[in-house]
Amino acid sequence: MQAQSKTAPHASLSRYLCNPPEEQLRVEHVRSLENHIVVGDAIDVLSALPDNCVDLVHSSPPYNIDKPYELSAPDKGSISDYRAFLERSITQLKRVVRPGGSIFWQTGYTQSNGDSREIIPIDLLSYAFFLQYPNRFLLWDRIIWRYWGGHAFTKKFTNKHETIMWYVKQGAEPVFSADAVRERAKEYDKRNNFWGRNPGNVWEVDRVAFGTTEQTSHIAVFPEEISERIVRACSEPGNLVLDPFAGSGTVLKVAHGLDRRWLGIEISPAYADEAAIRVGYQQPSEADSLASELIKEMGFGGKRGTLPLIDLQRRLSVWAARISVQKLWDSYQRDVDSVFKDANGRNSTKRGVWLKYDSLINGQDLPYDPAQTADRLLLKCYRLRQHFNGVTRYKSALMALAKVSENVISDPAGSYLRIVAQQEPSSFKLTEGHLEFLSPKRNVVAGGKERGRTPLDALINDDNEPLQRQMLL
Repeated sequence: MQAQSKTAPHASLSRYLCNPPEEQLRVEHVRSLENHIVVGDAIDVLSALPDNCVDLVHSSPPYNIDKPYELSAPDKGSISDYRAFLERSITQLKRVVRPGGSIFWQTGYTQSNGDSREIIPIDLLSYAFFLQYPNRFLLWDRIIWRYWGGHAFTKKFTNKHETIMWYVKQGAEPVFSADAVRERAKEYDKRNNFWGRNPGNVWEVDRVAFGTTEQTSHIAVFPEEISERIVRACSEPGNLVLDPFAGSGTVLKVAHGLDRRWLGIEISPAYADEAAIRVGYQQPSEADSLASELIKEMGFGGKRGTLPLIDLQRRLSVWAARISVQKLWDSYQRDVDSVFKDANGRNSTKRGVWLKYDSLINGQDLPYDPAQTADRLLLKCYRLRQHFNGVTRYKSALMALAKVSENVISDPAGSYLRIVAQQEPSSFKLTEGHLEFLSPKRNVVAGGKERGRTPLDALINDDNEPLQRQMLL
């Protein structure tokens, strides 16, 4: 059951949380589960999904090392029971993934029954289950996530990595686009790919720091950058992304923000609540994310408040009318064309174009370019952008800027801004033509039921009423 509060349910829980009765967990009802977090046992819910319905899975199973997960079954059983759990879970995942679909199985270590100091790699325990017939999967790649944090050990080297096994279901080629995740090259060598380098299969990303917008009460939050690279490269808009052990909701938030359909399963109601609220802070596209951040910054100055929607529309439309997106786009396209005029993309202008857009993105060039603002705001919502080169970042920022400008200018009634607000229920509340910005902080941590408060209570029971503000043009 989902957490109960003393007031009306939080808008994001009402929208994204799902606790269906058992009779609705049947194949004919599965479509209604999409874009929801289902509160329940992963194997039970997976058993209700039809064959070949999922395009991409990114998940990290429980590690069976006695971690204090909130309101969940104990994470410490015999190694034989744990192997059986892995086999049941993997068997169901293999069934629901379509031919050519991918499973990214993110794992660390578990411990043996006897000497607790002996570690057993979970990827090793899992490997045979992915190769079993029917629905045999191929091990496509093995990714190492290297991080900097972690507990210091005294009798062995401190663990600084996790393993992500990429398995592919036979029957079709998997989706993979290196261009979607290319990173900035270390050198301005004209032999390098203009859009950046393939990021490789060793990913150096620090662990989630306490107090960041990614942090929840879950004890094993992995960074959005990890899942964003997987979702961008190995799925397409409209694909269904699944995380059967949703936890803090990282995979779901990322998939939602990249215009994928998604489905999460989480056995802990407390974690499911927090994950739903976290998804509620994310817009479903880069353009809408930019529009949301512009509302917060240009309309509310980054502070809580309430404004007439028509005032917000007027403010943004005046700003959009002052920028010439087409002029910026024409200039950008001329620069790109100059690089590829010799068909091999290795001419002498290449280095100059790289330098120009890296400088632009870093705010080093004058006069001011509105794509700089767009890129800065998009970085708040899509963390992987920081690894892209300036050419790629400028292009995607300009595309988002063009879409937002067009929508705002062509819609004097403010319908587009209304849609954007409705898509982010954790940040905004619409009431009779007014838009309330609830809080600049994206906090979902509140402590669990066992400590007397639910995540829902902490977000709703606030003694400070929003400041009523007037913003004049």
